[in-house]
Amino acid sequence: MKSVTLVIKKVNEEKLREFKAEAIRRGLTLSEALEQAIDLWLNKVKDNDEREANNKVFERMRAEIFSKYKDKYVVIAQGRFIGAYDKIESVQEVLKGLNVSHAIVFNPSKDIREEGEWLGGSLLP
Repeated sequence: MKSVTLVIKKVNEEKLREFKAEAIRRGLTLSEALEQAIDLWLNKVKDNDEREANNKVFERMRAEIFSKYKDKYVVIAQGRFIGAYDKIESVQEVLKGLNVSHAIVFNPSKDIREEGEWLGGSLLP
């Protein structure tokens, strides 16, 4: 990985001082702490984008979901309709394979919309 010299102007001095102090407490260099902060921010932005995309798909498919998949678990992830499944265990297997951080799982017959972070087992019955 190539490293670059970075000059940042107009940073809040108090926040920067607190950031540096926390980096030192954690045994990190300032550049290591900044890289971690960048990674965290990028992941959060990507997660928010995925959440918004999933919600748009759900809203676009709402009528179809209620009419066509009444007794199924509908899965929406990665900004697309993944499928409709008879058992929550099937949903679990599908989500494990997708490597997603956000998914919508919805069963119209139960009128429950479960939405949240997928952590490799959070939908266990």
